Amino acid sequence: MLSLPAEFEQFHWMVDMVQHVDVGLVVLDRNYTVHVWNGFMTHHSGKQSHEAIGKSIFELFPEIPQPWFEAKTKPVFELGCRSFLIWRQRPYLFKCRNVRPITQQAPYMYQNVTLNPMTSPKGEVDYLFLAVEDATAEAMAEQ
Repeated sequence: MLSLPAEFEQFHWMVDMVQHVDVGLVVLDRNYTVHVWNGFMTHHSGKQSHEAIGKSIFELFPEIPQPWFEAKTKPVFELGCRSFLIWRQRPYLFKCRNVRPITQQAPYMYQNVTLNPMTSPKGEVDYLFLAVEDATAEAMAEQ
């Protein structure tokens, strides 16, 4: 049996986790081009990774107000700090279907989104990643 180097095995595990974690993971550059689109995002948005990667987030989701989103990402890119979007301020960033229409009567998925800087070895932030959480159950419990 062929043995794989430990680093390769760990890399494979990381890729598998990114694809199967129950959180949406999206990587954007400073031009808002998508570089990573995980399985959660595919499942909930209906957009396959090959449809999303290489496209502008504003092209994929024209309902996202560009000036508002750029203002939210500015501290992430400029200061390297996190930014947050919570469902109480705006119900969703990505208009995704509610995948539990019987148990949760909501027209779409409510979301909490964390915008995280991705620092290069030189300390520069040229990318950010979005962690998208389904907050529908919480939103429905409050309403």
